[in-house]
Amino acid sequence: MSRARVTRLYAGLPAVLAAFAQAAPVPAPAIAEAQLRTINHRAVSALATADRDYLAALTATDFLLTGITGEWIGRAQRLAMVREVPVPAGISYDDVQVRLFGPVALTHGLLQTIDAAGVAKRVRYTDAYHWNGQYWRLINSQHTALRDGVATTLQRGQAPRHAPWRGTDPTGDDSEVLGELNANYVRAFREADVAWYDAHLAPDYVVVNSDGSIHDRARALAEFAEPAYATTMRSFPVDKVRIRRFGDIALIHAENAYERKDRRRGVNRYTDIWRKQPDGRWLCLAAHITTHKAPGEA
Repeated sequence: MSRARVTRLYAGLPAVLAAFAQAAPVPAPAIAEAQLRTINHRAVSALATADRDYLAALTATDFLLTGITGEWIGRAQRLAMVREVPVPAGISYDDVQVRLFGPVALTHGLLQTIDAAGVAKRVRYTDAYHWNGQYWRLINSQHTALRDGVATTLQRGQAPRHAPWRGTDPTGDDSEVLGELNANYVRAFREADVAWYDAHLAPDYVVVNSDGSIHDRARALAEFAEPAYATTMRSFPVDKVRIRRFGDIALIHAENAYERKDRRRGVNRYTDIWRKQPDGRWLCLAAHITTHKAPGEA
């Protein structure tokens, strides 16, 4: 074989190796969970040391953060904030739960920071990661401040009895289906339609509420059965809907600019995470709500 022939073969080797690397399967569950727990630890450490380089490598180009004030923050702005925001005097995390869904994983946890004046702040977070064939990349994060007196542990409940849901799910293009499901999620809240929720929430569904509490599926169903809209709200619209797809996982971001019966207005922003089932139906895996404007501020 000629020297030129050998040179050409080796010249193409990096591209071949890169192709194989990009095709690497999702790590086995035990390994994936260990990786994600390590990443969670490393990400918190990066916040403590303002390690922008690590966070830049971790976050995907389309990363989105819903901050504790409900602001939607893209990757560039988030990285800029790492150097602008004072480094906390202390930082720790607790109550970390890793949930695996093929190439997408969710990490729920509780972050505590202490500023230079000794003031502590606790934040409930939900992070979403996507396996890109080589690495886990952070695609989404949502933060909600934990109010004083709110329990830090998962709140469990008893699902109420109800008649089965008799409706029909939307069909067709996934984007349209997800849009309708999102609208139906809000409609079901207005109508206290617990049967709809029971048919569309995954068995391991959890919700982070606007006070920072985290509730399991049964507790959420019990709360959805309460006529909260009828007793406290004048309007509860859904707006600014954005849907992001990662294979069979979809992240839906939107806001509710509501009005209470006492005429006070507020704005919540949420992320609902859905997974397409083998039969084609979509089930909601998680919801996370953050107050953007408290009642009376909007």
